[in-house]
Amino acid sequence: MSRIDEAADPADKRRWLGLLVLSLALFMASMDNTILNVALPSLARDLRATNDQLQWTVDAYQVTYAGFLLVAGSLVDRWGRTRTFTAGVIAFGICSLGAGLSGNTSLLILARAVTGVGAALLTPSTLALISVLFRKPTERTTAFAIWSAANGAGAAVGPLLSGALLAHFRWGAIFLINVPVAALCLIGVFLFIPQVAPERADESTDWLGAALSIGGLCVLCWAVISAPGLGIASPPIIVTFLAGLGLMAAFVWWQGRVREPILRLSLFGHRTFAVSVAVSGLVTGGGAGALFVLTQLLQYVLGFTPWQSGLAIMPVALTMLIGAVIAPKALRALGIKRAVLGGLLLVTLGFAWLAATPNEESFAQLLPGALFFGLGAGVLMPAATQAVMDSLPSESEGAGSATNSALMQVGSAMGVAIIGSLLAARYRGAMQTEPLVAALDPQTRDGVLASVAQAVDLTLDPRYADLLPLVKQSFVSGMRIGLGASAVAVAAATVAVIVFFPSEQDRRREQVSTP
Repeated sequence: MSRIDEAADPADKRRWLGLLVLSLALFMASMDNTILNVALPSLARDLRATNDQLQWTVDAYQVTYAGFLLVAGSLVDRWGRTRTFTAGVIAFGICSLGAGLSGNTSLLILARAVTGVGAALLTPSTLALISVLFRKPTERTTAFAIWSAANGAGAAVGPLLSGALLAHFRWGAIFLINVPVAALCLIGVFLFIPQVAPERADESTDWLGAALSIGGLCVLCWAVISAPGLGIASPPIIVTFLAGLGLMAAFVWWQGRVREPILRLSLFGHRTFAVSVAVSGLVTGGGAGALFVLTQLLQYVLGFTPWQSGLAIMPVALTMLIGAVIAPKALRALGIKRAVLGGLLLVTLGFAWLAATPNEESFAQLLPGALFFGLGAGVLMPAATQAVMDSLPSESEGAGSATNSALMQVGSAMGVAIIGSLLAARYRGAMQTEPLVAALDPQTRDGVLASVAQAVDLTLDPRYADLLPLVKQSFVSGMRIGLGASAVAVAAATVAVIVFFPSEQDRRREQVSTP
């Protein structure tokens, strides 16, 4: 692997093979955002995982991904693009192996957390390396399009691949599949990716800021996830929640004083930027929470196999793709503000439809709501992203993009925590009032209340078969509350966009006045 300090030779056809390597790594990281959800029921049964532990298997990846994504942008400049990418791929591959071989939920959650660090390192590195490999405008446009397609395809393929693997192997296969992919990427690095010298090797990295942000997110997520079991007004929850808020406040305070912050607070002085990243994070969080809930509903309540669940999620990915294709035309015809509002209205309608699902539900009743969400999110996310980038001067685009991506990951983590906890609280509350549950021995009752998977498995015993309708009704009731809260939150965001998002004329004035 030769060391170079400038862009790759345009005549070098290996650049396109390098792009393939970078896109494959991004595909792998993006896929890991969604591949786990279909496997949650299988994982819960094999590891006897509680509802809280299931939420952490998803959130551990999201929290560290979000926290280190802010740091990774600076590490790309300080360590070098190729070195940071290589470190990310190695961490991702090794920790995927650890996750696939985990024998308990604690090891799995730990492995997922470090996998998120690997994803955070490799993701911004791929974009930075593409900028070096391709300098001609026409080639860069093609390269960035391929990069974006790989990112979207990974998220879309995740549920389907998970279902296919679970049809033949145990749940660990969904993580072990990453190991050969990571190995291929490492071989590709040495064959096709140039070594680019660090641009700011002498500058320091804000590790304290990273620790405060990740610590604050972890503590807040623990408080939200644990509240249904311990009680929302219990001293541990109150103290932990306040501690989390304190850590996040300390992070913001520190970012305003450190010389090289990982989060540039001045960006939020741009009204368009602030509103757009908030909307993106909120909708991403609602989508992550909905996916967490719906993949379990398909298997626990509707009796789908993992493969059937993966297939059932694909129409949502398809409508998101359709929305992304429509988005450029909608932006030209309607302008950014109206396109964002249109997407938000569709997302609100989708969540409201899913929340209104009756207790005697079917997949056909769920599908329209899921499609409304997919189409709305597909239109909304490109519009909001363009609003973010258009609101910033060129020298702030990198920091703005990293902040937007990080806050979307924060939204995903909090969405799973909040929606999952609302479901768990309602499920636990509904089941506790049932005489059949009260009659169980204490150990069995605690298992039924803590884990939907354990409750469903218990009903396989003919002595407890009468519990199954109660489990399904309680789960659906909790799902309706969680998704109903999402609908209300997105509706509130719609009102906020109407009030606070600048008009096209005001946005142009804001861009002109930006220093």
